[in-house]
Amino acid sequence: MPSDTFSHTVKVDAPPESVAKDLQVAATWKGIGPIDEVWDATHDGANLTGFRWSARAAGKSWEGTATRTDDKKTGTMTLDLDSSEIAGALTVSYVPVDGGTALTVDLFARSKGVLAGMFWGVVADALRSGLPTQIEAFGRQF
Repeated sequence: MPSDTFSHTVKVDAPPESVAKDLQVAATWKGIGPIDEVWDATHDGANLTGFRWSARAAGKSWEGTATRTDDKKTGTMTLDLDSSEIAGALTVSYVPVDGGTALTVDLFARSKGVLAGMFWGVVADALRSGLPTQIEAFGRQF
């Protein structure tokens, strides 16, 4: 199955502790990569452990799950993404820089279904071209 990795970094004025706290809110992840909508968030205490998400593509809504897979160490947060057509992972790294935080978002995506496999070039181009704008908007939340 075809796959690609995409990455973008943005600097935000918020301190890393504030960023870490905001990443525990499922709605914060809305609009990144294939995630258009989020719901049914689950938490382990204050830590986000997962949520359901949907994406709109090819005139259809596709649903999937996001499951936290990191060990909750400071400085990174990883969500495994799974749907019928696409799977992968979103990793956010956040480090202090110049009175704020540098956020780097890495999106690994791979085709899983027949449609995504057939149209992977189009899917990958959409993810590649959309990620910088998405991460700039993501950064404005903090």
